[in-house]
Amino acid sequence: MEYGGLGNIRLAYHEQGSGTPVLLIHGYPFNSLIWNRAGNLLASNGWQVIAPDLRGFRQSLPSGDNPITSMEQFADDLHFLLQEIGITKKVCVVGLSMGGYVAMQFAQKYATELSGIVLCGTKTVADTPQIAENRRKQAAALLDGSLSLADIADTMIPKLFSAATRERKPELLTELRGIIIESQHVLGVAAATLGMAERVDTTEVLRQLDVPVLAVCGTEDQFSPPSEMQELAEIAQRGTYIEIPEAGHLVPLEQPERFATALEMVR
Repeated sequence: MEYGGLGNIRLAYHEQGSGTPVLLIHGYPFNSLIWNRAGNLLASNGWQVIAPDLRGFRQSLPSGDNPITSMEQFADDLHFLLQEIGITKKVCVVGLSMGGYVAMQFAQKYATELSGIVLCGTKTVADTPQIAENRRKQAAALLDGSLSLADIADTMIPKLFSAATRERKPELLTELRGIIIESQHVLGVAAATLGMAERVDTTEVLRQLDVPVLAVCGTEDQFSPPSEMQELAEIAQRGTYIEIPEAGHLVPLEQPERFATALEMVR
C-alpha cells in the first residue's frame, strides 16, 4: 500500500497498471481488498488502477475530530488523492454499493474530471427516514460496543452473494468475513454509517451527466435489484445496463472477469 497525505489523516491506496485511470471505490463495510481480483484484471488490460481504503477503513485511519464522514468528504478525499498521485487525465470512477454514493458525490463536484462512471449495486436516492434511523441506531450500537463488526458480518454475508457463489465458491464468503472484520476501525465504520444516513438524493446529478454511465447489477442482488439498477441506466443521458449472472451484490468479487469486461463500455 501507498499513502497520500490528507491533513489529519493518511489515505492508503493501491496503484497498479498503466493506461486509462480508473478509481475503484469500495462499499460498506469493506475496504480496497474487495477489488483485488477485478483490479488485477483491469491493470493487465490497459487500465491504471487506483484502489483506496476510504477514510476510516483498514489502513486509512479515521478522523478523530468528526463523528460523521459524509459521502462528500469521501469524494473530496479521493479528489485530493488523485491530485497528489498526479493523475492529469480524466478518470473513470467506479462505485460499489456505498462507493456508488461516493461516486455520485464525486460526479456532482468534479464532473469535468470524469471520463465515465460505473455504478454497481447502488442507488442514487436518499435513505427513507426509517432506513436512516436504523443506520443511526447501528452506529450508536457500534460505538457503545453492543454491536460488533463480527455481528455485522454474520448478518450481511448470507444476503450478499448469489446461490451459485455460496455453493461453488465458499472461500469468497470466508474472505469477505475477513475483509469486514480484520483491520477495520469501528470509529470509521460508524462514521460512514452516519454519513450514509445523511446523504442526499443524486438522481438529478445522474440525469445531467454527459459522460458514459454503466450500471452493473448481479441477477441476484438483494440490496439493489436489477429493476432499480436498470432504471439508473435509463435515467442517464448516455447510460448502459449490464446484468451479470451468478452474482449478487458483489459482482467484482463474485464475477471479476465479467466485471472487468463490462468496464470496456466506458473506456
